[in-house]
Amino acid sequence: MAYRIVVGYDGSDGGKAALDEGVGLARRLSGELLVTYAFGGRKQYAGASLTPRRALKEMGEKLLEEALARIADSGVTALPVLVDDDAWQGLRSVAGQHDAAMIVVGTHGASPLTGMLLGSTAYRLVHSSTTPVLIIPVRSE
Repeated sequence: MAYRIVVGYDGSDGGKAALDEGVGLARRLSGELLVTYAFGGRKQYAGASLTPRRALKEMGEKLLEEALARIADSGVTALPVLVDDDAWQGLRSVAGQHDAAMIVVGTHGASPLTGMLLGSTAYRLVHSSTTPVLIIPVRSE
Protein backbone atom coordinates (compact mmCIF):
# COMPACT_ATOMS: atom_id res chain seq x y z
CA MET A 1 0.00 0.00 0.00
CA ALA A 2 1.24 3.47 -0.87
CA TYR A 3 2.25 6.00 1.75
CA ARG A 4 -0.60 8.52 1.59
CA ILE A 5 -0.29 12.19 2.44
CA VAL A 6 -3.35 14.45 2.65
CA VAL A 7 -2.60 18.03 1.60
CA GLY A 8 -5.04 20.84 2.31
CA TYR A 9 -5.13 23.15 -0.70
CA ASP A 10 -7.11 26.38 -1.02
CA GLY A 11 -5.00 28.38 -3.48
CA SER A 12 -3.52 30.59 -0.76
CA ASP A 13 0.20 31.01 -0.14
CA GLY A 14 -0.19 28.59 2.76
CA GLY A 15 -1.94 26.06 0.54
CA LYS A 16 0.80 26.36 -2.08
CA ALA A 17 3.51 25.91 0.56
CA ALA A 18 1.72 22.83 1.92
CA LEU A 19 1.41 21.41 -1.59
CA ASP A 20 5.11 21.96 -2.32
CA GLU A 21 6.09 20.31 0.97
CA GLY A 22 3.70 17.43 0.32
CA VAL A 23 5.26 16.83 -3.09
CA GLY A 24 8.74 16.75 -1.56
CA LEU A 25 7.64 14.28 1.11
CA ALA A 26 5.80 12.06 -1.36
CA ARG A 27 8.86 12.00 -3.61
CA ARG A 28 11.19 11.03 -0.75
CA LEU A 29 8.78 8.44 0.68
CA SER A 30 7.50 7.02 -2.64
CA GLY A 31 4.04 8.10 -1.59
CA GLU A 32 0.97 9.63 -3.13
CA LEU A 33 -0.88 12.84 -2.41
CA LEU A 34 -4.55 13.33 -1.74
CA VAL A 35 -4.89 17.01 -2.61
CA THR A 36 -7.97 18.06 -0.69
CA TYR A 37 -10.29 21.06 -0.78
CA ALA A 38 -13.23 21.27 1.61
CA PHE A 39 -16.01 23.55 0.37
CA GLY A 40 -18.76 22.91 2.89
CA GLY A 41 -19.02 23.95 6.42
CA ARG A 42 -21.58 25.54 8.57
CA LYS A 43 -20.88 29.22 8.03
CA GLN A 44 -24.32 30.76 8.17
CA TYR A 45 -25.64 34.26 8.38
CA ALA A 46 -29.25 34.79 9.44
CA GLY A 47 -29.97 31.18 8.51
CA ALA A 48 -28.66 31.48 4.94
CA SER A 49 -25.35 30.40 3.53
CA LEU A 50 -23.03 33.29 2.65
CA THR A 51 -22.02 31.73 -0.67
CA PRO A 52 -24.11 29.18 -2.60
CA ARG A 53 -22.75 25.66 -2.22
CA ARG A 54 -22.67 25.17 -5.99
CA ALA A 55 -20.34 28.17 -6.37
CA LEU A 56 -18.09 26.90 -3.56
CA LYS A 57 -17.95 23.44 -5.14
CA GLU A 58 -17.07 24.91 -8.55
CA MET A 59 -14.34 27.05 -6.97
CA GLY A 60 -12.98 23.94 -5.25
CA GLU A 61 -12.90 22.03 -8.52
CA LYS A 62 -10.93 24.86 -10.16
CA LEU A 63 -8.51 25.07 -7.24
CA LEU A 64 -7.87 21.33 -7.38
CA GLU A 65 -7.21 21.58 -11.13
CA GLU A 66 -4.78 24.42 -10.37
CA ALA A 67 -3.02 22.31 -7.73
CA LEU A 68 -2.65 19.31 -10.05
CA ALA A 69 -1.32 21.54 -12.84
CA ARG A 70 1.17 23.06 -10.39
CA ILE A 71 2.67 19.64 -9.62
CA ALA A 72 2.11 17.91 -12.97
CA ASP A 73 5.83 17.56 -13.71
CA SER A 74 6.77 16.43 -10.19
CA GLY A 75 6.55 12.70 -10.87
CA VAL A 76 4.29 12.30 -7.82
CA THR A 77 0.92 10.59 -7.99
CA ALA A 78 -1.71 13.06 -6.84
CA LEU A 79 -5.45 12.58 -6.59
CA PRO A 80 -7.92 15.45 -6.17
CA VAL A 81 -10.41 15.12 -3.32
CA LEU A 82 -13.35 17.51 -2.99
CA VAL A 83 -15.11 17.35 0.37
CA ASP A 84 -18.41 18.90 1.46
CA ASP A 85 -17.37 19.73 5.02
CA ASP A 86 -15.49 22.24 7.15
CA ALA A 87 -11.80 22.31 6.20
CA TRP A 88 -10.46 20.73 9.38
CA GLN A 89 -13.16 18.07 9.53
CA GLY A 90 -12.86 17.32 5.83
CA LEU A 91 -9.09 16.89 5.99
CA ARG A 92 -9.37 14.71 9.07
CA SER A 93 -12.08 12.61 7.42
CA VAL A 94 -10.09 12.11 4.19
CA ALA A 95 -7.04 11.08 6.22
CA GLY A 96 -9.09 8.51 8.13
CA GLN A 97 -10.87 7.12 5.08
CA HIS A 98 -7.62 6.64 3.17
CA ASP A 99 -5.47 5.56 6.11
CA ALA A 100 -3.16 8.51 5.46
CA ALA A 101 0.14 8.73 7.28
CA MET A 102 0.05 12.54 7.53
CA ILE A 103 -1.93 15.71 6.90
CA VAL A 104 -0.02 18.74 5.56
CA VAL A 105 -1.49 22.24 5.83
CA GLY A 106 -0.16 25.76 5.56
CA THR A 107 -0.68 28.57 8.00
CA HIS A 108 -0.26 32.32 7.79
CA GLY A 109 1.55 32.54 11.09
CA ALA A 110 -1.34 33.79 13.18
CA SER A 111 -0.75 33.67 16.91
CA PRO A 112 -2.04 30.63 18.82
CA LEU A 113 -4.64 32.86 20.49
CA THR A 114 -5.91 34.09 17.12
CA GLY A 115 -6.06 30.50 15.86
CA MET A 116 -7.99 29.41 18.92
CA LEU A 117 -10.44 32.29 18.81
CA LEU A 118 -11.00 32.35 15.07
CA GLY A 119 -10.79 28.60 14.63
CA SER A 120 -7.92 28.15 12.19
CA THR A 121 -7.79 24.87 10.29
CA ALA A 122 -4.27 24.12 11.53
CA TYR A 123 -5.20 24.80 15.16
CA ARG A 124 -8.27 22.58 14.99
CA LEU A 125 -6.41 19.76 13.25
CA VAL A 126 -3.57 19.75 15.77
CA HIS A 127 -6.06 19.49 18.61
CA SER A 128 -8.43 16.92 17.09
CA SER A 129 -6.65 14.70 14.57
CA THR A 130 -5.30 11.25 15.34
CA THR A 131 -3.30 11.49 12.11
CA PRO A 132 0.00 13.41 12.45
CA VAL A 133 -0.26 16.98 11.19
CA LEU A 134 2.58 18.93 9.55
CA ILE A 135 2.05 22.69 9.54
CA ILE A 136 3.99 24.78 7.04
CA PRO A 137 4.30 28.38 8.24
CA VAL A 138 3.98 31.18 5.71
CA ARG A 139 4.86 34.61 6.94
CA SER A 140 3.95 37.69 4.99
CA GLU A 141 6.68 40.28 4.73
